[in-house]
Amino acid sequence: MKNIIFDIGNVLLLFRPDEYLDQYYDEKTKGDLMTIIFSSDEWIELDLGNLTINEVIDIFSKRNPHYKEEIHFVLKHWTHMMTPIEDNVQVVYELKEKGYPLYLLSNFHDEAINEMLNKYEFFRLFDGATISSHEHMIKPDPRFYEILLKRYKLKGEDCIFIDDMCANIKAAEDFGIQGIHLGYKVNLKEELKKIGIL
Repeated sequence: MKNIIFDIGNVLLLFRPDEYLDQYYDEKTKGDLMTIIFSSDEWIELDLGNLTINEVIDIFSKRNPHYKEEIHFVLKHWTHMMTPIEDNVQVVYELKEKGYPLYLLSNFHDEAINEMLNKYEFFRLFDGATISSHEHMIKPDPRFYEILLKRYKLKGEDCIFIDDMCANIKAAEDFGIQGIHLGYKVNLKEELKKIGIL
């Protein structure tokens, strides 16, 4: 029996901040906010669970006072862009119906993951989760994968890991975990069919 491990962003939930910001701002403002927020060290610290959203809003606002209102709006509403990728969510239901154990391994902010887990019912299908902000480490740190395997008594060779980042797949493969790189427009169901899972 294979254990199926899922990343969340761009695997189960859409994460396209540039498209989200397009709805509200012109090109210059969007570009500045992408750099200020989503390309920042603080964004990583959120994933690591070392900062809260309110702390980051304060840091960014002091650093970029001319964008104070925009920063506050984006960081208070950015989870709205995280909507289910319906085809992949359907795959989760199919895998569960077939009896596969399902796990989450994801870099995610503390406040945001709590919101997503409560908001979307399909997350209740998962048998366990290892989230970066809870562990204070992020993929592709090998220790992060070790925590998941040890916590749920999994053997790497009995697992498949689905992620949108090549570096994260490579780190999983170092533990003997079979990886599926879910690049843009890759059909997850077809990839699982190729290896006899569906």
